[in-house]
Amino acid sequence: MEFVDIQVNGYAGVSFHENEAPTEEQMQLVIERLLAGGVRAILPTVTTNAVPFMAERLAHLRRLIDQDADLRRMMPAFHIEGPCLSPVEGYRGAHPEQHCIPATREVLDPLLDAAGGVERVAMVTLAPECDRDLATTRWLSESGIIVCAGHTDAPLDMLREAEQAGLSFFTHLGNGSAATMDRHDNIINRAMALEHVRYSLVADGHHVPFFVLAQYIRLLGIERCIFTSDCIAAADAPPDCKLNERFEVDWSTDTPVVRLKGTPYLGGAALTMAQAHRNATEHLGLTAAEAKALCDDQPAALISKWLRD
Repeated sequence: MEFVDIQVNGYAGVSFHENEAPTEEQMQLVIERLLAGGVRAILPTVTTNAVPFMAERLAHLRRLIDQDADLRRMMPAFHIEGPCLSPVEGYRGAHPEQHCIPATREVLDPLLDAAGGVERVAMVTLAPECDRDLATTRWLSESGIIVCAGHTDAPLDMLREAEQAGLSFFTHLGNGSAATMDRHDNIINRAMALEHVRYSLVADGHHVPFFVLAQYIRLLGIERCIFTSDCIAAADAPPDCKLNERFEVDWSTDTPVVRLKGTPYLGGAALTMAQAHRNATEHLGLTAAEAKALCDDQPAALISKWLRD
């Protein structure tokens, strides 16, 4: 069984965007462990920080990838999550409040350039309410990038307007939202009211309980859903691996839980795609074909333009 993962922040003890930039040797370790786990391609993901830092890290990763054919096959394009996300507690999740800023071309242009141009960025996750007149959404979509809503509390009308402007995806549905919300008019229900958007889901049982995840899939239709790990360096790593000091990991379960220290908010996952695939059949009651669609066929189709390059 093979898998495609559209949101990977780090793996096997190696982070793509924390304080220390990964080395060539560490990136080789990452692809060795991913391949051993059945993963054939990922979108390395860089998340919210100061824009110059994000640009430096994207440029560093691009240089490592460009000089190694195996890395290029495994990492054909990037996913940029932030910095144009909601600064509101809960909705921003583990993204640093001081770096959550409005979406403009001036903010994102340096990041796209650092990544190697628009052709090397498959996905950008932003909050529509941070995008004045949805101009950035429209520009990114017209540039061929998959525009994703995430870490957002946008009203339904704005989400629908964003969909018309080119929004076509929602990042990790059920997460990046406040712990307490209106029981009816909340971002999860609003997101599920969209007609043409597809959704990523983190199938570890922690981001979304399995019984809730099963309902999302049933209501949305399996063809609109994609499983992703949203994993950080803790995935497929020993408990003593060095992580960013902002995070703490509970290693006591089969799939460890990553949280922002001192908060109830998740800080990514320690999930592998093999575990997500197993959870699809064991905990969600899906067929082997449905699990394969969620973990390989549909994510591969989503980023097929980059996988062919």
